[in-house]
Order: sequence, then structure tokens, then C-alpha cells
Amino acid sequence: MKLVFDDQAIADLENIFGWIAQDNPVAARSVTDRLFSSIELLISFPFIGHVGRDPDTFEWVVPRLPYVVVYEVDREQERIVVTAVFHGAQDREGGSQ
Repeated sequence: MKLVFDDQAIADLENIFGWIAQDNPVAARSVTDRLFSSIELLISFPFIGHVGRDPDTFEWVVPRLPYVVVYEVDREQERIVVTAVFHGAQDREGGSQ
């Protein structure tokens, strides 16, 4: 399986970094590094998450971090597409933090 991030997921990760970096740039780098390394687990375990809110998606709570990864498994193209990353306390309907 190959891991792919769509534009929204990249924007989400940039926003997470920016939000944390306002107070602590070192922590921001640490959190985003941990997010990326954790998300790589999906390559070996693509069905680690549970069925998502949106059709054909899965959601996975990143261990020891308050973030949820939304992704799709494309079996035909043998890839995992990360579509969103958000804080667990985030208002998903309104998109606020």
C-alpha cells in the first residue's frame, strides 16, 4: 500500500502545526512528526480505524495524541488516501478549533 495525503489533509496538518507553534514551535514540530510517523502505520494496518462519518472513509484516533485521521482505502490502486486530520475536540460541523 502507498500513503497519499490530499490537499485538505496537508492544510489540516499545516494548521495544526501553526496553532501549536504560536505558543511552542518545538512542540509543534514534535506533534506533527509524531502525527506523520503514526499515520505511516496505516500502510501496514489500513483497517486499524473504524467506519467514518462520510461514506467509504475510516477514522482512526492517533495513539497518545488528541487527533483523528480520516482516510480512504483504495484497494484498486493499492493506496491509502488521508483526507483530513483534526483535533478530537474540534467542532466537525462548523470546523472551528
